[in-house]
Amino acid sequence: MCKTHRGPHRATGVVLRNQMPLSVLPLLSRLKGSSAFHRGVFALVLAGSSSLTLAIHLANERARTATERLNSAVERLEAITEDAPADDAHRAYVAWGYAERLRLGLESPFLLIESASRDPRLAADERHTVAEALLARVLAGEAFELDPAALDGLGASGATRHAGGEQQLALITRAVGAAGDPRAGELGVRIAFALAAAERLVEPGAPAIVAGAAALIADREIARREAANIIRSARDPVAEVAARRARRSFYVEQPAMLGGSARMQRDAVEIARWVLDSIRGGGAVAPGDSALARDTAVVRLARGLLEAGRDMPPAGPLAVTVRRHLPVVRQARGVDEAAIARARNAEMLAAVAALQPADRAARRAVGRVVQSAAVAMRSQAQDAVWFPGDSAPTRQQVALLAGVAEIVFDDDVPRAWRPYFLRQFADAVTDLRRVLPALRIDAVRVRFRMTPPADSALAMHDPRTRTLHLPVMTAAGTLTHELAHDLDRQSALLQGHLGYRSDWVARNGAKEKGRGATGSVSASLRALTEEPGDSPRAKGGERPAEIFATQVDWFVASALASRGISSGFLSAVQDELLTGHVVHPERLRAGSRGRPLVDALRGMTAVAPFALEERGPGAHALLNWAMSGPVDRGVAAAIMADHASAWAAPALVASCAPDDDPRVALVRLAAESRARGWVRLRARWAAGEESRSWSRAARGEAPWSDVAVERRIARLRDHILLELAASTPLPSGLTALGAPLAARARCG
Repeated sequence: MCKTHRGPHRATGVVLRNQMPLSVLPLLSRLKGSSAFHRGVFALVLAGSSSLTLAIHLANERARTATERLNSAVERLEAITEDAPADDAHRAYVAWGYAERLRLGLESPFLLIESASRDPRLAADERHTVAEALLARVLAGEAFELDPAALDGLGASGATRHAGGEQQLALITRAVGAAGDPRAGELGVRIAFALAAAERLVEPGAPAIVAGAAALIADREIARREAANIIRSARDPVAEVAARRARRSFYVEQPAMLGGSARMQRDAVEIARWVLDSIRGGGAVAPGDSALARDTAVVRLARGLLEAGRDMPPAGPLAVTVRRHLPVVRQARGVDEAAIARARNAEMLAAVAALQPADRAARRAVGRVVQSAAVAMRSQAQDAVWFPGDSAPTRQQVALLAGVAEIVFDDDVPRAWRPYFLRQFADAVTDLRRVLPALRIDAVRVRFRMTPPADSALAMHDPRTRTLHLPVMTAAGTLTHELAHDLDRQSALLQGHLGYRSDWVARNGAKEKGRGATGSVSASLRALTEEPGDSPRAKGGERPAEIFATQVDWFVASALASRGISSGFLSAVQDELLTGHVVHPERLRAGSRGRPLVDALRGMTAVAPFALEERGPGAHALLNWAMSGPVDRGVAAAIMADHASAWAAPALVASCAPDDDPRVALVRLAAESRARGWVRLRARWAAGEESRSWSRAARGEAPWSDVAVERRIARLRDHILLELAASTPLPSGLTALGAPLAARARCG
């Protein structure tokens, strides 16, 4: 008997009695003998109240009936996967694959539901059964199940206590569930673990791993709530799922770009406080069961699903993410690295993951691969459903629609996949023109290929021939970046330059003469690459053309996100931390909506008005700024030595007043966590110096008092805030926003 699914969940709605609201009854006695007018008004109120009560009753009755039908579908799905005869084995593999992909969170739940309802690999009656069973599981919260082992080992090196994966997962789940908007809980968890990393309570890579887990847990809760809404409001829930997806109206499928509203930031900061306190006080917890039994039926189904998945086209975000995590896989004994490396879509990865060893170390490695792949696949949540054999426009029709010169496929690209990539390309260009409506790419030639154009290149733009080389295994999410290169090339051609204009301007600077728009574009491109000396880009010496293309990628993704649109073939960017498989987070640390980029773009092509609307930086960007500000090491050393005369914070000019701006609280939290991390590090260095009681207190050694520790932390925090408030005489970008916040944060 296959034990891969839980039994049916009897999720029942709240059923209200069809009765007159009690608040209306006293009116009846008071209105006896009143005028005809008053009796008429009362009749209207009574009729409206009765209609509302009846509507609520009907909605609850519809929810009850739908829930029973969905639970019955779960039982029928289990029958398909467990007891299917040999001639139905292929359909059993596919049906099990839907349930497993939902469980692992490898694709949007509602995308899976719509896909199942149309999958030609299933019989007609099975399609609706699988779709309804998936909806029932979403309603029961059985999607995005993370393996706690993936969260093992997040504690800082040298720490005496480590929280196990089960404890970390429980903490994240509580934080997300406590928020009215799960996205606020997700943001709060991110902030808390970033602060914990600054305090050296967790390893430096922990915030990124936890951010992925929090995103998937938030997706699960949002999907559960949206499923409940569908059950209560729709006569045909499966058809309603398809209708809402067509409108891009599912909240769980919309790009998050966390930290927008003041309310979300306020809730997130409050959640971050108690999550951080929990991390500070957390003790060691033993891992859960070190091994899980692997059912023989699961092995059979997984092997069949692996074969079925080979016929489906690759998903670039998943394929690239899996390959980048292979070094983690190599560290786990017994894991089939070669099989995982060959996984190129969600069906194949779900199957391969089920076939790996079940010991704790293997689960940790495979769990991190699956979690990272699931996060990467969020960029494709709004993709249209497609199966081999679906009708699609021809290459010539898509080229005409997209406005490119030509679209070609290398001979080794499977013919069954070609319609899929044609439609992906056409939809992506349509979305891009929402932001850049006058973009001209009529001289661009598009070449889909199986092999990469260069070592490690996900895609490539050839400036000489203006050809986009798009490998089908990796190109998804790169299109904005590559078309930004072509826009850069067009600008160079107009000026008679070779290569890209951004590169030429960086090399030649003032040699390019021009007035008006020409001079403005040159100055803007030059400003994009003339970063401050402490900028990651300035230190890395990144090529100007790559800086420009990366900035355009972010600009387009954030503009579309403001309209609730995610276009996974166009861009893989989700936010400043979850930047997808194309853009490294360090490229976005300095922000990317500055005036130089906007001015350069407007000088090259038209930009939609909505994309030019000012949007403040997200909470994560502000947190990064506060975490990376300068600290005078000499002053910090004097504070650690407790030399009161060496440094004293200047008095505040204005009296402190309560400040409820969540951004102020966030900057203060960042400064304090940096101070705590500094003190904790110095305490470790002083571990052998018996005379320093404060260092013993900082290391948590009893019975030493922490008064001296807190004094050092407070002074160092104030020093950091002062440095942030006066970091440059002519602040710009994030500093222009953050410096006044840091000054206000000193009031505490």
